[in-house]
Formats: sequence, structure tokens, C-alpha cells
Amino acid sequence: MFQPPFCPYQHCTVHTKPPDLKWWQHYGYHWSKVHGSVPRFLCKHCGHTFSVQTFSVHFYTKRIIELADLERRVSSSMSIRALSRDFRCTEDTILNRLDRIARQGIALHCSLRPKADPTERLCFDGLVSFDRSQYHPNDIGISITAGSRFVLGLSHASTRRSGRMTPYQKEQRNRIDKLAVYENHAIERSLTEHLDMIQLERPHSAIHPLILSTDEKHDYVRAVMRHALYREQDNEHRMIHQRVPSTYARTQANPLSASNYYDREVRKDQAHHRRETVCFARDAATGMSRLYVHMVYHNYEKHYRINQPDRVTKTAAEVAGIPGTDIRLLRKQFFTQRAF
Repeated sequence: MFQPPFCPYQHCTVHTKPPDLKWWQHYGYHWSKVHGSVPRFLCKHCGHTFSVQTFSVHFYTKRIIELADLERRVSSSMSIRALSRDFRCTEDTILNRLDRIARQGIALHCSLRPKADPTERLCFDGLVSFDRSQYHPNDIGISITAGSRFVLGLSHASTRRSGRMTPYQKEQRNRIDKLAVYENHAIERSLTEHLDMIQLERPHSAIHPLILSTDEKHDYVRAVMRHALYREQDNEHRMIHQRVPSTYARTQANPLSASNYYDREVRKDQAHHRRETVCFARDAATGMSRLYVHMVYHNYEKHYRINQPDRVTKTAAEVAGIPGTDIRLLRKQFFTQRAF
């Protein structure tokens, strides 16, 4: 028999930390065409009611879609419209389920990420794409471990269109610039968010200094120089910023090979990030949700290396030092239990 683990309302005193005494009571049932007879409960502390489905990832759904299958397909270059045709549902339904998986993935990733080996060298680079149209480019910051290729985090920065344009394109951009408001130093802010996360979760010392490899972009240099990780170095805490020229060949010997590898994987597996494609993200939130789904699949489901003679079946997270038992436990709950 199901027993609610805590009150789902965040302002309740027993939210996530229920007392030993019974804080709830049965409150009847309600009927659903999808789930049948669903038991309801009443919280004795706040007086709110909730049901079994409140704790399910399928809460308030009118149709059940296999989320594991959806995650696998969206990480294999299928577009939103192709997914809607395949699952025989609307595009809004697919977007809703992708948003749920993305939020589940963020919760799972935040739980497991601190368990990775903190001494591994890191790489940071930006994936250049666009939202809605090429007049709204973005720079998606990706931090990744150099050896295990375990993606640590993603961030989004909107930028102004630049580069070679026709006279008509310049006129169109100037027309958009009159209405648009661009964030100052957006790329610098993007890297700073990653450095804040690294400072909290990846302790470093003089014996095992933090080694961060980036290209020579001025925004990256300014962000590193201004951050406390670099400014407040002493004899016990060291950080090394390795700047790699963009002219270096994209081989395994390149210090940014992990970033180059994941950049290629995203271009291959995400239809809206592919060059010269008719698929594109309609807004930044939708695009980042799909990218988070791909990141979780890459870290915790996909094999670290496929075309390797010894057939390494570990995931990138396991190679990074995260116990496989912890991954399998949370992945089992990933598609059923709602993360609060």
C-alpha cells in the first residue's frame, strides 16, 4: 500500500521532512481514465489534499508516454515534429514530456555530479547556435571533464548577430536591434556560473590544482581573471588556466578534445543544432530542455566508447568516478518518481 513520503506543498512544515508520527490521512479516491481509481490523502498540518499521482512523473497527464523511449529518440536526432508523428500525439504533448524529463535530469545530475573525481582536468567551450532565427544567436557554455568526457553543466547566453551579412541582412538586424535588449558580457557571465559550481563541488589544492582549458576568447580570460578561484590563490589552493589557440588541430592531442567531441555529438544528435537545417529551437527554454535531456543520456546511459576493441560498457559518469550502483538506483526512479 502506498504511503506518501512527505507533503508535496513546499510551504508545509512536513515538506520533504515528515515527522515520525502519522501526518496524513486517507481522503477518498478520484477516477481517471488514464490511471483508474486514484487514492487521495489529506495533510493534517497544512490541510491540503493530494493523490498518489502527485508523486509520479506522470502527474496530471491525460496520456501515458514511455519516457525512456522518448529520451532515447530525442537523443538520436529526432525532431519534435517527427516525435509527435511517431508517438501519434501533438507537438505540445512532446514538449511537455521533454520538459518533465529535463527537470528530472537536472535533479538527477545535481545529486550525482558531486561524486565525480574532483582532480580531473576540465574543459570549457561554447556551442554557437541560435534561437528562433539566425538574428538571435546564442552561445551555450559547456563544461566537461577532459578524460572521462563527463559533462558537468550547461549555460545559455544570448548574443548579437555578427559576421558577414548581405545589405538586406544588416538592415534586418538593425531593425531588430531597435527592439531587442542584449545582456552585457553574457558569455563572461556564462563561464562565471560554471566557475561558481566548480568552486562549490570540486575542491582543489596545491598537489591537485584545478586545471581549466579554454580557447583564447577574451570573454573567457576576463571571467577567469575576475573569479575568486583565480584571484584568491594561495599556497594551498591553485588554479591553472590553459589557453588553447583555435588553430590547433581537433585531434586527441588537443587539450580541448573533450569539448570538441561533445560539440560534434550535439551537432549529430540534436536536429536543431545541426548546421544548415530546417529544424531550430522556437525559444531558448525549449532548446535548453532538449539539450539537458541529451546531456543526461550522454552522461548516464550512453557507453563511454562504442568503437573500441575492448568494448568499454561503462558510462561517462562511471569513468568519472561515480559509483554505478548510485546511477542505476536513481535511473530506475528517473522515469517513475517525480523529483521535488
